[in-house]
Amino acid sequence: MIEPLQVEASVEGGSVCLALRGELTYGTVPMFDEHVAQVVGPGAGRPGARLVVDVQGLQFCDSVGLSALIGAERRVELDGGRMVLRGVHGMLERVLRITGAGVLFTLAGGDAADRESGAGGRPDSASELA
Repeated sequence: MIEPLQVEASVEGGSVCLALRGELTYGTVPMFDEHVAQVVGPGAGRPGARLVVDVQGLQFCDSVGLSALIGAERRVELDGGRMVLRGVHGMLERVLRITGAGVLFTLAGGDAADRESGAGGRPDSASELA
């Protein structure tokens, strides 16, 4: 049974944080995409937005979920902003490492001072985003 995705939006400094809980899958990606669209792109009114996607509470992420994360990162970048994946762990960390997709993201640990590099994320500092 798919556990519903819960997305909690908050503002942290100059960044918008989307904290994900549950499963990011084929069935839940549309909800994630809606939240991202409220932060970035036409009509969002936030050019150059800084987005933190906190995946610490994510229990599962399938290939469609991974594709949605990659798409969100691209949308933010095309809009002149930056996106950080915070709290990457477990299966998602392994998938990012095995697929090589980790290099597409700036990764940060559970708090701003604890950056992770196990999934192969971008080496640039994300501390001002968290």
